[in-house]
Amino acid sequence: MQRSTLMPALKLTWNDYLRLPDDGRRYEILDGDVVVSPSAGSPHQGIQAALSCQLFLRIQRRGLGRVFGDLDCELLAHDIVRPDLLVVLPAHYDRIARTRVLGTPDLVIEILSPGNKTRDRQQKRCRYEHAGTPELWLVDGDRKTITQFVHNGQRFAAPLVAKRSLRLAILPSVVIALADIW
Repeated sequence: MQRSTLMPALKLTWNDYLRLPDDGRRYEILDGDVVVSPSAGSPHQGIQAALSCQLFLRIQRRGLGRVFGDLDCELLAHDIVRPDLLVVLPAHYDRIARTRVLGTPDLVIEILSPGNKTRDRQQKRCRYEHAGTPELWLVDGDRKTITQFVHNGQRFAAPLVAKRSLRLAILPSVVIALADIW
């Protein structure tokens, strides 16, 4: 009788991520597996620019935190993501390295596009939840809504769907009017 030996699945890390080709594609590692997303179209880019501007004015300009776009984040050893936008509060500036954020940002924003809606809503949301990301926004430009997830220390609480304005959980004094985004 022949025995089969199961080999443990190899999960990729930051060092593996660094060896991915620089070919213009958007690579991420989710739970140790490489995923590739198509480039975002103009509606996505417009929303990203508007949100970036609003967050910069209300957070970074006031010294409440740093705002970044499309920066690598090494959430956990086997989760390397590139959120569309992210915020790191002053208490966590030590997480900001030259090439990436080490650990989770305080706020992560993913803008949904036709090629990434399912992955962002399911797989990436689960990875952010597992890493303990304090706040996650899923921005749906088609529906003109932002779904806000806030981590309660164990998991994301029930989401809030905003249509008019959104108060940041990590900075309750900051409110974003969604009319300024669309």
